[in-house]
Amino acid sequence: MTTQFRQIILMVENVSASVEFYREGLGLKVNVVTETWAELEADGTEIALHATTRSYQTESSPILSFHVADVYTTVEDLEAMGGRLEGIVRQLSFGKVALVRTPDGHLLNLLQPVDDHQLRELLSYES
Repeated sequence: MTTQFRQIILMVENVSASVEFYREGLGLKVNVVTETWAELEADGTEIALHATTRSYQTESSPILSFHVADVYTTVEDLEAMGGRLEGIVRQLSFGKVALVRTPDGHLLNLLQPVDDHQLRELLSYES
């Protein structure tokens, strides 16, 4: 059998609250939910949420990266559900970028990429 990447598992204190955070804040599809386990669909990657009562060090948590249509609206939605903006929204050549800490301490990278027109202007300006 070959090795297959199956899912990212995040340890969370409250599965139902975490499901709500990812479903409402990022629009992820929920495939499975129980009291101690959930599986969400993130454009072909499965994010699993596993209930824990232990305190895990989340500074070394994986960073989940999402492309979003509007970074400011997404940050606002996530903050309303307990997320916390880390630093500021940055404007970079390839788009707007924000880091948001989830209520469980995991880090989300949000990118609002420049559209094709902006990218063409940027590339022609740099040539």
